[in-house]
Amino acid sequence: MTTSKTSAASAPELAYEWLKNTILTLPRDEEMFLSEAQVAAASGTSRTPVREALLRLEAEGFVRRVPHKGAYIPALTDKDVEDVMQARRVVEEWSITQVAPNPGQVPARLRELVAQQEADTDPVEFIAHDLEFHTTLIRAAGNSLMHEFYRSLRDRQMRMGVRIMLSDEQRKKQVLAEHSAIVDALAAADTAAAIAAVHEHLDSTLCSLKQPRL
Repeated sequence: MTTSKTSAASAPELAYEWLKNTILTLPRDEEMFLSEAQVAAASGTSRTPVREALLRLEAEGFVRRVPHKGAYIPALTDKDVEDVMQARRVVEEWSITQVAPNPGQVPARLRELVAQQEADTDPVEFIAHDLEFHTTLIRAAGNSLMHEFYRSLRDRQMRMGVRIMLSDEQRKKQVLAEHSAIVDALAAADTAAAIAAVHEHLDSTLCSLKQPRL
């Protein structure tokens, strides 16, 4: 009985995680209608937990429900991209002003993450390390509200980032160079150079995100 209850309790989470992973790795230009039966089969659950997962994802803004048709994953628009990047610019620039004058061990940790990114061959892993790179910087700034807000952008950043990696073969090399420039400026405690490096990185990211997918 205990095993059955545990399985039943975990089914909505299994469906949710399967759907979330599908959404995060879906190219931004694509839309997808979701069949409850197909999702249930793919996630190893049933239609009831899938329905619960879809309601949760709808509340989070990742799916939309259409009467008599079901739920679908909307394409990311340029406005979606611009909103996220504008929010990132505010948080990351402020964080640089707090960390750069006395960076401590932050540059060393960031260099480790750049090395991990260089070794990554999976786009999802590369973007996961990319997010950890930026989150490390925000966390070091010491404002828990800023950190929590930045974390709320994570899933959207993951989908956007994976989209770039799948459509732009040169982006990995660019990101590594841009991240290294940020680390070098922080290691030198050069606030102005660090802010400039972050601006260059975010500008090039925005440009890549808005390029039409071939």
